[in-house]
Formats: sequence, structure tokens, C-alpha cells
Amino acid sequence: MVFLLLAAPLPAQSLRVLSEFQRFDPFGEVLPVDRIPHPREIISPGIACNAFASFHIAVTIPPREPVFLFVGTNPPDVFQISLYEELNTKTGAGWIPDALQPSKMPAFGILPYLPLPIPEQNTLSYWMDVFVPYNAKAQRVRLEVLLKVGTGWAMYPMEIRVLPAVVPAIQDRHPALPPATARADAAVYGPFRQFICGTRETGSEEKLTVRRLIHRNAVQDMALAHLLESKFPGDLRAELLKRAGARDRETWCKSPPAAGGLDTEWYLHVRDFLHREASKHSPPDK
Repeated sequence: MVFLLLAAPLPAQSLRVLSEFQRFDPFGEVLPVDRIPHPREIISPGIACNAFASFHIAVTIPPREPVFLFVGTNPPDVFQISLYEELNTKTGAGWIPDALQPSKMPAFGILPYLPLPIPEQNTLSYWMDVFVPYNAKAQRVRLEVLLKVGTGWAMYPMEIRVLPAVVPAIQDRHPALPPATARADAAVYGPFRQFICGTRETGSEEKLTVRRLIHRNAVQDMALAHLLESKFPGDLRAELLKRAGARDRETWCKSPPAAGGLDTEWYLHVRDFLHREASKHSPPDK
């Protein structure tokens, strides 16, 4: 901590953390298809036990300046943290981060990015997975994302709330996913619709991508919904549909408005509701 205080600070916008539904392009901007006026500020996210929570990290840096990215927690060893480098693909809609490459910590980065430099690129983006073990106790854990550039440091502090809710074991069968050019939230509609409407996802996609892990996170949410359904005093499907901006289940199932009037972070309200209700019904000793 003393070393951090003595080091020269970096510009305030050098390090940003946003939800899994806000993808960054190589130029430090949220993709137009995902962009919303007021994205959720990631300060104190809640995570259920036996579950992942995921975040995008954007690092805007000067060219030819080596950078190191760290993630630390206090107390330590509560979570299993994985970091992935997001690889950009050029599409008709511009550059989109999609493929994921596992990265060691601390992660090392430098621009221009080799072997595939992108003209004018000023931002590297990472996917951070935070996994909470089944037997973790409900508590608050400080998590810090730290960026070192030369002698300067930037820090993004978070307080993770470990929730009493416990997600059942899941099996993600890696079905066919929407294209990378679709909105980030499009990847949740398969699992969500399967729970709401009783449909089945088809196809197969094995590549490790942002879309696949967004889908995995939705699968674990719906596993929690199945567990909660018998304990919930009401129509759980109807309550979840309200968070999806729908009132009539039959109409919605015929044509789910994947890119309707809701912003790309609408699904966070579904997850918040599930976590809150499941935590109410979780035994203290799990």
C-alpha cells in the first residue's frame, strides 16, 4: 500500500470495469450495439455461492508502454479468479472483442498488439471471472483491480458481497449462440427462454468466447430459478418476465423482444431478483 501511495497516479480513465453486457472496442469505447446512457457502476456486486460473476476490464494506455494488470482480494483465497484477454475480430460493424485467451496474473500487455496490430488501438480489454465456492460464507470481500504503467498505478476497488444463495451444479451444453455482432444480452435469451417457455436450445459451439461465458452465467441463473420455484410464494416466471419488460408470457414466448425497448443491462435486474429471493430461502449453514 505504501508503494501504491508513492507511485505516480495514472489518468482517471485508464482503468474501467463494467458489466458483462458492456463490451469495449480497441479504442476505449463501449460497442455502439451495447452502449447505454447510464451503465451500472460496479461497486458492490453480489455473487451467489457455487457461481461465477463476470466483468469487462478496459485498460487505455499509451503506445509502446508495457503494462501489468493485477487482481487482489482481502481476505485472500475466498474466490477463484480467472483473467482472459479479449481478442478483437473485425466485422462489418467494426472491431468486436469476442474470442477469449486465458491470461496469467499479473497480465502483461503492450500496444501495438502483436501479431495482429489494429491501427489507432489504444485499449486492451480483459474478461474477469470471479468464482465463489459452494461453501463460502456470506461476507463482504474487498477486490481490487490494479494497473501498473511505468511508475504509475491505477486502482479500481470493489466490495464483493458473497450471498447466502447457492447455485446448483450446472452442465452448459454449449449450444449455438447469436453472432458476435448481436447485442451482448442476446446470449442470455436461450437459457432464459428455456426456463420461461419450456423451449430447448439446439446446435453446438465449443469456442471460448465472451458470448459463451455470458450464456454460461445465464444457465447458472436459471438453475437457481428452478431451485427457487417450489419455494417462491407466487408465479416466479411472471415475476422474471416483469424484469424482462413483458406482461404476457404466451405473447413473449412467441416472439421474445431480444433487441426491444430494454437496454442491454436489463438482465441484471433478473439476476438481482433471483439472488435476493434465493438468499431469503437459503439455510444459514447451506
